[in-house]
Amino acid sequence: MTDHQAKYLSEVEHRLRREGFTVQPEYAGLLPIEKDSHRICNVNVHGNVSYDPDHVRRNGLEDALDQVRCIADETLTYMKQMASAPPLVADGLTGNYRLLAEFGNVVLAGHERERGYGVEFVTWERIQNGTGLWQGHYYDNDYAAAKQDFAVRSGLIPSGLLFTQDQLAVIFDAAQHMTALGLVSNPEQEKLLEQIMEQVEEVVPQVIDLANELTQSPKQQEPGEMQLY
Repeated sequence: MTDHQAKYLSEVEHRLRREGFTVQPEYAGLLPIEKDSHRICNVNVHGNVSYDPDHVRRNGLEDALDQVRCIADETLTYMKQMASAPPLVADGLTGNYRLLAEFGNVVLAGHERERGYGVEFVTWERIQNGTGLWQGHYYDNDYAAAKQDFAVRSGLIPSGLLFTQDQLAVIFDAAQHMTALGLVSNPEQEKLLEQIMEQVEEVVPQVIDLANELTQSPKQQEPGEMQLY
């Protein structure tokens, strides 16, 4: 196993543990992944995910498997970028920072910390003729959020075009209810709603759980309990 592959597996392990998965010790270049005492899959050094379809389906692990796949794919993407990106050089900056993207006077950097702490992403604005950095926005292992912040800060994408995860979860829930209750006016609309739900699930793998949390009925007032307005 190369040093790059070892770093990749370490980063995947760190991210999956943060999401509540159990990661067994690596063997032969494989990371065994579990959730709630159920084996889900193995992730190898190339980012491939192997699993037993019957076992996953029988134990209702489809959503967990999709989340592992998304994390493994995204981690592979930015670890490859980190390996090939040039160092970010600026006044007063120390540590292993890599320049992942730059547009205008805004930079997106990846900071490879000690093993076990994961990669940190930062966006900065350049000042002092490009030799200094200021107003850093820090993202702990959140590559997607860092890219979005970079796109908005640099002016590549207007902030009004972007949705938060909570907003996407509500959109997903509304689309799901419309299709389930037959509240669509024509087949074309139904197809678009299905595409919207698929697209949201790709961006937010845990969207169903998030939507359930956001759409729970408010707690009912107990008899004699004071109601505040």
